[in-house]
Amino acid sequence: MKNLKSIIVTTVALTVICVIAAAALGFTNKLTASKIAEVDIKAEKEAMTRVIAAAEYREGTVTSDGEKYTYYTATEADGSVLGYVLTTTANGYGGKVKVMVGLDVSGTVAAIEVLDASNETPGLGQNAAKKSFWEQFSGKSGEIKVAKRNPGKDEIQAMTGATITTNAVKNAVNKALSVYSNIATEVGSNG
Repeated sequence: MKNLKSIIVTTVALTVICVIAAAALGFTNKLTASKIAEVDIKAEKEAMTRVIAAAEYREGTVTSDGEKYTYYTATEADGSVLGYVLTTTANGYGGKVKVMVGLDVSGTVAAIEVLDASNETPGLGQNAAKKSFWEQFSGKSGEIKVAKRNPGKDEIQAMTGATITTNAVKNAVNKALSVYSNIATEVGSNG
């Protein structure tokens, strides 16, 4: 009987602790969620200026392969179009890899920035977030491929030990290039 009472008291105490801890976590999440979202939006806007510097970014949407994408038309102060910015994702080794791609008006990669590779292997796949890796995408168009060594015109050098992550970034950029063709078609038909 004494053991049963001890088990019940322990169970009730642990339950109360768990409920309090869950409530505290929920409250903290509610307090910080808007601030986190605000920081994420600011980081993405800053990244846009790094992939294509422009006076203004006008938001638009386009459908490609049955999926809806938000893109931004990067323009000069006089309204002339510099290019387009869009964010795509692809499956990496540890989860989704998120990439922002800037494309000039001809559909050539102006620049990319890996926004999130945090689920990739530290010291290997997370190197995708380094400028030295992603700057090799600049100037590429068409379908980009991966080379283990000596990349050609529309190829990029694979990261050693992180082939899956390399392919994820490449796939995200290729997805952006594919979406661009739909943007170009839509913009062309709208004058």
